[in-house]
Amino acid sequence: MRKLVLAATAAMALVGAATAANASSTLQQPTPNALTPPDSAFFGADVDSGPTSFDDTYTFSIAGSAGVTDAQVSTLLLNKSQNINFTSVVLDGTYSFSKTSTDPAPETWALLSPVLLDVGTHSIEVVGNLIGPTGSYSGTINVQAPVPEAKTWMMMLLGFGGMGFALRRRQRPVLAQIA
Repeated sequence: MRKLVLAATAAMALVGAATAANASSTLQQPTPNALTPPDSAFFGADVDSGPTSFDDTYTFSIAGSAGVTDAQVSTLLLNKSQNINFTSVVLDGTYSFSKTSTDPAPETWALLSPVLLDVGTHSIEVVGNLIGPTGSYSGTINVQAPVPEAKTWMMMLLGFGGMGFALRRRQRPVLAQIA
């Protein structure tokens, strides 16, 4: 049942992305679609019929356990020219990517801080403009198992130390001895 719901969600996202876009995009969905930490996947598109805008949505799911995710999207150079300008790249409609490189280098957008994603379906929406006859872009999704922060480890160690101290200080009953 879960696979059927995921397949239906992915199909609806693809139909929505294809009808909302003005440019013709050949989407390459993340493979594998279900990521189990630690795992990574690639996605991207070939965009043609420019100059025009595009709005592509990629769906993926996290299986097994929650994961810390980072991702990056960048243009590919065709004939030594950059033909795509990104307008926005957003993860799950909440986490915005930031532009990390500018012209003349290939345009690159990345999550500047890792995001903790729960198990389930997630999406990356890529919006931009094609400024030449054709263009391509690609991206990566990396999912790692979450690692406790140093503060968490310190609180846990202090808790164990406090319990040990309390047990050591506990009064032991004195047994009466007959001489």
